[in-house]
Amino acid sequence: MQRKVKLGVLGAGRGVALANYCKNADNAQLVAVCENYEPLLNNAKKLYGADVKFFTDFDEFIKYDMDAVILANFANAHAPFAIKCFEHGKHVLSEVLPVQCMKEAVELIEAAEKYSLTYAFAENCCFLPSTLEMKKLYEEGKLGEFEYGEGEYLHNCENDWHNITAGNPNHWRNTMYSTFYCTHSIGPLLHITGLKPVKVTGLETAFNARMGRMGAKSSPIGIEMITLENGSIIKSLHGVGPSKSSLWFSVYGTKGRAESARESTGESEECTAKIYVNVNENEEDCAYTSNELCYSPENELTEKAKSYGHGGADYYILYNFCNRLLGDESADVIGIYEALDMFLPGLFAYRSILQGGIPLEIPDLRNKETREKYRNDTLCTDPNVAGDMLVPSLSTGNPEIPQSVYDEIKKKSEISFMEREVKRPQLLMRRFGGEIKSYSLPEGYTVKYYSDESEIKEWVRICENGLVATDDMESFKNTILGLDDIVPEKDVIFIISNDGEYCASITTRHFDEDNAGGLHMVSVRSDFRGKGLSNCLCEIALKNIEDKNYRYVQLTTDDFRKAAVKSYVTAGFLPVIDTADMRERWQALVTELNIDSLDAVDDEGNVIFTLTK
Repeated sequence: MQRKVKLGVLGAGRGVALANYCKNADNAQLVAVCENYEPLLNNAKKLYGADVKFFTDFDEFIKYDMDAVILANFANAHAPFAIKCFEHGKHVLSEVLPVQCMKEAVELIEAAEKYSLTYAFAENCCFLPSTLEMKKLYEEGKLGEFEYGEGEYLHNCENDWHNITAGNPNHWRNTMYSTFYCTHSIGPLLHITGLKPVKVTGLETAFNARMGRMGAKSSPIGIEMITLENGSIIKSLHGVGPSKSSLWFSVYGTKGRAESARESTGESEECTAKIYVNVNENEEDCAYTSNELCYSPENELTEKAKSYGHGGADYYILYNFCNRLLGDESADVIGIYEALDMFLPGLFAYRSILQGGIPLEIPDLRNKETREKYRNDTLCTDPNVAGDMLVPSLSTGNPEIPQSVYDEIKKKSEISFMEREVKRPQLLMRRFGGEIKSYSLPEGYTVKYYSDESEIKEWVRICENGLVATDDMESFKNTILGLDDIVPEKDVIFIISNDGEYCASITTRHFDEDNAGGLHMVSVRSDFRGKGLSNCLCEIALKNIEDKNYRYVQLTTDDFRKAAVKSYVTAGFLPVIDTADMRERWQALVTELNIDSLDAVDDEGNVIFTLTK
């Protein structure tokens, strides 16, 4: 049986898409995931279960028994983690980008050389069906000598910006300069030809209203005009703020041209799989004859790759990386020198822009003497790294973007997150009688019932971490006043501190037709969690409706609200198994919460099975 590469993943957002390769791979096994953002971590646990070890701390994760790490954390933070991986004897597959400044570039390249471990760059546009075919044609000599090429990666991100920046004005996507995220457009042309870039001129377009609405501080489009070592030219065009998206590549050789279809001409995966080729065997015939072909290239891996992301590119990246680690030196991976060849034109293009668009030489960091000039060069737009070499995200100076823009984006992000969670059925729990456990409120806290509209703002503040969006005053109307089984003055309950801070809230409901009660909108303000208030809330609410003698009391909750789930179990609530995936979801919770055993019941409270950790 072939040995499998043991892979760990840092970052369970993009990292999950890459790790999915392991599900059916015969050369790779996912063994560990590190993620400190709880919703993403919980999603990874749902996907991979007990066979994978999960971490929130990188320093613990990197000690785990694995061969290599996929770096899928923030794009401006890959280099420090790659170096740590090398120091712990782990190979590295790094998502874009490799570094964010020259100091990191020098340190990364020297770490790769020192430890003699594999560094692979996951530039997916190099492994699209169209660009793979162009590389094949070029290497076979059918295109002749390379003369000119164009690469475009234009992506109108406005509709998704709230999900990927969450309204954080200091998010790397909001502070990056126009030519920073350049490897999607430059990378394939360098990988096809194998040529090194030697000179670049940078250009950026004017700041536009779209970038202002997004809260992004750079130009919407960056351009690099790059001279390669053989004197040929490539034009790279990319950005996050154009009106329309485009993914397109074109290669001109002495024997003809090959180009991909544009993404906007149809479905993305369909277009990246289509190529137009017009070549002649003898270059002298190019002016007189046309031999244009249009086809969708295939190879021995096409069928396996087609179900993976980025037109199958995700499959090729992992397949080649793992085969390289297993000893196949012919496996197509992008090494450290080539990765920096793909990134440095963007960095020096922005230096060119800052200097009025003058051509600048691109340093070749293969040369150890060249590295010395840049060993302490931290020029970038990240204040945590740049120090006194900090530059603005726009060549004319950072635009003034009101805080209200980021507040609105954050609100939209929170609503979007809740909408995504709503699509997944919530967990249903019911309590079928029994003694109500008693808890003493911590010293300095009291119980108060809702009295007037002045308390709505306090209620929103309590519930805004997972139940309602920030400052969403309408939510009280919709989730409390809009329900005819709730009388706020009798059913909305607060815990407040002696200094007047509203700390927690719970609402009781009354389903008279079913002779049932309910607990609703249960929340503890984030800065008052860990004090045992959740258990107190359950006791207070249950005693509030104790005299009704309801047949059962029910509530709904989410998988990621683990502390709340544990409080409900402690209060005597049992999981109701009402959908096909509920057993799996509850088993994951019982295991993670270290619950010895928990009965799962049907709608009437009959035990169906018992879950154990």
